[in-house]
Amino acid sequence: MLSRRNLVMMLTMFGVVLVLFLSTAVLREYFNDYDVNHAAQEELILPAAGASAAGGQQVVYAGAQDTGLYEPVAEWAEYRKMALHEAMDVQTGLDRAGQYDHQDVLLLLDGDALEQDTRQSAEALTAYVQDGGTVIFCSLPSYETIQSCEALRLLLGIQQLRSPSVEVLEYWLYQGFLLGGDVCYPYDELQPPRNLDIENVLPWYDISAGTKTYMVGYLPAQEQQAMGLNREDLPAVVWRNSLGDGCVFAVNGDFMRGESALGFLDAMVYESRSYALYAVVNAQNLCVTGFPDLTVENEDQMARMYVFNTRQLCRDVLWPSLVAASREGGWKLSAFVSLKQSAGSGKEPEMDDLISYLKYFNEEDAEACLALGRMDDPNLRLSVTQDRQALDAIGLNYAFSGAWLRSENAGQLPGLLQPDGTMEVFPSIRTVVSEPAPGQRVLSWLTGQMTRQSVTMDGYRYTYQDDLRLRSLQTALGYSNVQADIFRVLWLENSEDSWEKVSETLASVIATYWKPFAAFDKTTISESDRRVRLFLNQRVTSQESRLPQGRQISIQVENFAGDAWLMLRTHGETLQTMEGGTWTQIEEDAYLLHLTRENAAVGLQSKLQPHYS
Repeated sequence: MLSRRNLVMMLTMFGVVLVLFLSTAVLREYFNDYDVNHAAQEELILPAAGASAAGGQQVVYAGAQDTGLYEPVAEWAEYRKMALHEAMDVQTGLDRAGQYDHQDVLLLLDGDALEQDTRQSAEALTAYVQDGGTVIFCSLPSYETIQSCEALRLLLGIQQLRSPSVEVLEYWLYQGFLLGGDVCYPYDELQPPRNLDIENVLPWYDISAGTKTYMVGYLPAQEQQAMGLNREDLPAVVWRNSLGDGCVFAVNGDFMRGESALGFLDAMVYESRSYALYAVVNAQNLCVTGFPDLTVENEDQMARMYVFNTRQLCRDVLWPSLVAASREGGWKLSAFVSLKQSAGSGKEPEMDDLISYLKYFNEEDAEACLALGRMDDPNLRLSVTQDRQALDAIGLNYAFSGAWLRSENAGQLPGLLQPDGTMEVFPSIRTVVSEPAPGQRVLSWLTGQMTRQSVTMDGYRYTYQDDLRLRSLQTALGYSNVQADIFRVLWLENSEDSWEKVSETLASVIATYWKPFAAFDKTTISESDRRVRLFLNQRVTSQESRLPQGRQISIQVENFAGDAWLMLRTHGETLQTMEGGTWTQIEEDAYLLHLTRENAAVGLQSKLQPHYS
């Protein structure tokens, strides 16, 4: 029988537990300052005067500028604060490169520039390299041109031409070139065809013993055995040939077109120097565009595909899935809120839902941003103005500092800007995210007040090109911007776009492929914006001096503004000490430096120490 005393004790315990649970919820609600954008930066870093001007380093590009090779070279030179000189032919390029010390200039070539005057150009390039110059072939001359010119073959380190066209079974990219370690891209029947977006047919060159190979194509094992091929006989893709005091880098294929070229160029500079030191962004973003959609739209298709309306799907399905995926990979979400996605919708957004989502975001350290306008918006300015009025009607003071712009509406963006470079309707916006477009940089100043951050990865897929681009951008920028497009899920064209399918890919991609790059910070889009501004402004210079037990590298950062993140890559040396900041090892011979003052120094020690018996 239950005594009165025990009953009172039990009721007291139940009461205490109930109060604890209720008080936790009440306190969490009370202290949830959802209307404050904690990721927004109070300090506004503007373009530094002279940040893009020429420093000590020079780049000379010889070749046509409409082949897809010039644009990434120009982008890379801008990031590295190098002066870029153009030339249409090899001899003019050599003349301009010859005006500078060999350690201060890189000569980059489009292989088509050697189709005319091949022998003379090859001999002149050979003399330049033997004297200490560095030459990078962003593409190779034609197979026939290389076959007909011995001087060109010697320059490139090609000892034998086997075939103008060979189909490789797999590519191997060796560790130590791009960040991320060894990687294989196989072309067998087990691979999904949609992933095989790197061309696996290329000319077959045997390279000589004095070369170093970074990427190679493999043939089927039976074919290699039947032909008696050794590893050095396989089709070379990326390699370096040393001649005299200089070197030549060669790329066999289209790997230097597009963003992948950025990492390749930094890797080649690293391979031609005793160390590499350059600025990076150190930001990894996960942008969920068009989420939440605050208007119930596309109801018929939603009912057929999901048995939910837009409101229910966003709240009960998408948000829990996004939280789980981001937590697993350690990501910070940047959610670009869409008040309405269809310009033809007659319904009004559910603004009360926005308050709920802002509270959710605040609890998850996510950032609420704004999706500008509608799909195929006939009047972007009108749509943005209507969104501003809807937000003002509920008295929301949240400062949106990040915005998403759909590609089809990009041409209307100037109509939103004021003469001073701010956005008229939403002056708090400091960075705009958009899909990549021809001629658009990964990172750039959109105006004197705002930056642009391009999407670098579609979170719903992961192909060979995506993997190579990821490794390249991490090597060059320490940056990625992954997009999960909710518009595609809500206005799906086929069953492959359903959340059930794309969410599985998204969770797998962001949890798996960034593991080698865990040293880089996960950020919201506004946190990333500050780092992008620092990166675009800063120029890094360094000097080395010998020490009894190694060497010291003294570092100076121009236009320093509180922080700087640098990439340091060494050849068989470990970082032992640092003054003026902290460091994290990314992988072997690669370090991420965080400078907290404009002058810093690192001490390196060789892994191979002398042994005295």
